[in-house]
Amino acid sequence: MASAAKRPAGLAVKRDVAQRKERASYGAKREKIVKAAGSVLKQYGLGGTTIGAIAKEAGLGRATIYYYFADKGAIFGEVIHGGLVEMVAALEEVAASGDSPEVQLRSSMRVVMRAFEQHYPQLHIFFTEDSSSVIDSNRHTEIVAAGRRYEDLLDAVVRDGMRQGIFQTSLPPKVFARTVAGMLNWTSRWFVPGGILDAGEVAGGMADTILAGVLVKEPLGEATLR
Repeated sequence: MASAAKRPAGLAVKRDVAQRKERASYGAKREKIVKAAGSVLKQYGLGGTTIGAIAKEAGLGRATIYYYFADKGAIFGEVIHGGLVEMVAALEEVAASGDSPEVQLRSSMRVVMRAFEQHYPQLHIFFTEDSSSVIDSNRHTEIVAAGRRYEDLLDAVVRDGMRQGIFQTSLPPKVFARTVAGMLNWTSRWFVPGGILDAGEVAGGMADTILAGVLVKEPLGEATLR
């Protein structure tokens, strides 16, 4: 983050003023930069991405990029945080739906895969590269918190299913939940939008595989659970 510290403080002030006065156009330009950053990240990864490459992709000058973002870490941090927050909000809706644990698990996996698809390659890079040295520490803390909430929501679905006797596995609930999260997160190694399967199809296939192994054909009674 040393490069950001060297930037004139006046740029930060100008960013704040512009954001207050021209919210619509300011937001549109930031979105254009973020979209361009996604294309560059897809080609070069986090380490190979530069402000110059982002500016070229966006059709803007380097100075313009710095007018909207302090550095590439700020761009990356914003899109990662935004993607995770959006994903967690959708998972919260699933949790509040009142659906059965089986349906909630399927829906949760679909939410995660669709978030990975929509925010590709940023979320995929987040799961495969160490971004802690690039993203601002406060923003990184928020990102980690969102990631933990995602795992906690999966854990809650699993525990509810096991408590109701709908899921049966020799794994402890937390380990089972982490197994599901691990399957989802590992798609960052191979899933690319526009392939043979879309995000929903991948999520459905993984859910079928998991549930075929843990679903109890007939719900266990209370006596059996004891």
